[in-house]
Formats: sequence, structure tokens, C-alpha cells
Amino acid sequence: MSGVFCLYIRAKLKTDAIPEFLEGWGKLASHVRANEPETLSYELCRSDQNEDEFMIVERYPSRAQLEDPHQTSEEFKAFKEWWTSSGVVLEKSGMSCVETGVGYMSK
Repeated sequence: MSGVFCLYIRAKLKTDAIPEFLEGWGKLASHVRANEPETLSYELCRSDQNEDEFMIVERYPSRAQLEDPHQTSEEFKAFKEWWTSSGVVLEKSGMSCVETGVGYMSK
């Protein structure tokens, strides 16, 4: 499926805030699964080398599905507010991209 819009976010978190982060992410991911049927992937990956580093992988049919309904949902807004104002994030970087269709995401 080429043309899929992807968002990748890498974050290093305060170690003592990780349980709260995992709980909040779990609630948000459950909301996405139940209420955003067009979302293709919404995954939190944890580094196998540094337990305080995470990668968020999001895949949507188009950028429009990221913007609405995802970023307009109250659940996302609440998580983002906590994420950006709590001081839990020590480092954050990311990128957005569009899949080319060269290769594959699953068999």
C-alpha cells in the first residue's frame, strides 16, 4: 500500500514517569483502536538497549486521518497536554513520511 502517511516519534523519558506514560499510552491506544478504524498502525516500541527510550510508530491512509479524527479527539488532546506539560519527556525527535511501496510492512 503506497502513499501511507507515517509518523515516527522517538522519546527519552524520565525513568520514574515510565509507568504513568505506559498507562496513558495504553488508554490512548485503546481509544484509537476502538474509534479510529482507518488507522493502520499505532504502536509503542521500547528500546532493547535503553529502557527509558521509546519509538512511537503511527500509520494512516493519509495525513488527513492523522489530523482528523486522531488529533481532534479529546483523548489525544489530553494525552498530548500531559506529555508536553508534565516534564516526563527528556528528549524528543520525530519525522513524518510517506511510504513508497518499495518493500513491505507485513507478510
